[in-house]
Amino acid sequence: MKKTLVALMAMVMLTSTAAFAASDTPISDWINSKTSKITQREKSAAAKAEAKRKKREAKIQKQKRKQAEAKRKAEQRQKERKQKIEKKKRLWNELFSAD
Repeated sequence: MKKTLVALMAMVMLTSTAAFAASDTPISDWINSKTSKITQREKSAAAKAEAKRKKREAKIQKQKRKQAEAKRKAEQRQKERKQKIEKKKRLWNELFSAD
């Protein structure tokens, strides 16, 4: 019973201290002034990481567009080659056909 009572009283003390520190008091102002630098650094680091991520994604998208363009050009060249081959086949067939 005593252990439970002591634990309950400790919990109340911690909660009331935390609630007191959370309100606008010199203690909370001091805590905020000390942690504001840390949060500012965290925000700055997060912004830099986000910028790097966006830059990396843009680079990846650019590479994908470049690959798609190269693939399209390769397919176009292949198609032109096939057309030239078919044209030559027809010409040779017409030249050597017995009409």
